[in-house]
Amino acid sequence: MFHIAVCDDEEYFRIREKKLIEEYMKNRGFACQTDLFPSGKEMLEAAESIQQYDVIFLDISMEEMDGIETARRIRQVSPDVYIVFVTAYITYALEGYKVNAVRYLLKEDTGLESALKECLDTIAALMDYAEVKCEIDFQGGSKSIPVDSILYVESRLHKVIFFVMEDGVKEYYKYGRLDEVEPELRQYGFFRVHQSFLVNMRLVKSVERYVARLKNGTEVSISKKYYRDTEMEYIRVQGEI
Repeated sequence: MFHIAVCDDEEYFRIREKKLIEEYMKNRGFACQTDLFPSGKEMLEAAESIQQYDVIFLDISMEEMDGIETARRIRQVSPDVYIVFVTAYITYALEGYKVNAVRYLLKEDTGLESALKECLDTIAALMDYAEVKCEIDFQGGSKSIPVDSILYVESRLHKVIFFVMEDGVKEYYKYGRLDEVEPELRQYGFFRVHQSFLVNMRLVKSVERYVARLKNGTEVSISKKYYRDTEMEYIRVQGEI
């Protein structure tokens, strides 16, 4: 899954960029989570979350803290994130490359959509990104789902419910037991944290006593029985990411 942030103090451009990014991801069949920030200051206040992002789209001309300074501070926290400047002012291009920006896109350019697609194509190639999908027979039909879009799976009233990030969080279900889907999902990094829950450990932001907090803000309960093993698995996965 791509984790992307858009930081711009103009709401119109935040929404436009998010729409273009998500259209691109949908057309490529990639799972994506896009977060929006109205200022560099607000983004940096969530510094512990910056490392989760693969790509950050930054406006340069913002009040209080401009995009160049925001990028410098981001680099202190996350040296590997791909930074893309989207701005109306080409005069800042040299400063952008000093913070190792991968692209410099013009807001007012009528070719912004195609430029953004080319930019994301390049980043996907640099990441050697390939979406892993699994085929699941849900009630109502089979569906191919990107593994990294599945947040967690819950067993409830003889149903196995998959919580999937698709324009928000959607639920798909099939009849059966969690024990029946666990062996297949384990190979994709899902871990039993509760008698009723399997969690995609690559999407876990933190593990605190008896709660797994996922990167989209969802919280999943961890039972006392599974807590220690979940904590150890979280540490192991963080070492691989």
